[in-house]
Amino acid sequence: MFNTNLVRSQMRIIKAILVTIFIFTSCLSLAQNKIIVTHPEVPPPTYLDHGKPGQSIGDVRLWHFPAKTEDGSPLMTDWIMTTTGLSSERGIEYRITSAVFSFDDGTKDQIVIQGVAKYPSAKATLEESTSTRRAITGGTGKFGGIGGWIETEHLSDGSWRHTLFIK
Repeated sequence: MFNTNLVRSQMRIIKAILVTIFIFTSCLSLAQNKIIVTHPEVPPPTYLDHGKPGQSIGDVRLWHFPAKTEDGSPLMTDWIMTTTGLSSERGIEYRITSAVFSFDDGTKDQIVIQGVAKYPSAKATLEESTSTRRAITGGTGKFGGIGGWIETEHLSDGSWRHTLFIK
């Protein structure tokens, strides 16, 4: 016959081991990799004046320019920024951004970001010495299935740093 106390004791040990393994592997899945992308001041955007003439909801700004990773590897960036809200009295616009960071030859290893931020109505980009955060919504190639978030900083010298926190 079985010693039920011994079996119960062994089951408790097995449960404790399984819980420990679960907690450890969960922590590993939360660990983040970080990619830092930098570039100089952005060129003027292609500006599409949709909606009412002048600054208005529906206006679109487009960019396509090179950048580099922290280790010096080149990449291409594409940005689409659409005005979705205005606060004329405060001189602020709300803009949704969709951007793609294209690595290697630009067609297979990509990271896609999206989010909304407040911008000064008179400028195409964030003020210098400010930052905003957006979601990493996916990727392709070696970045397929990723998520996370990105912090974009417009540095005081006019250059930019994008820190991608990848899960």
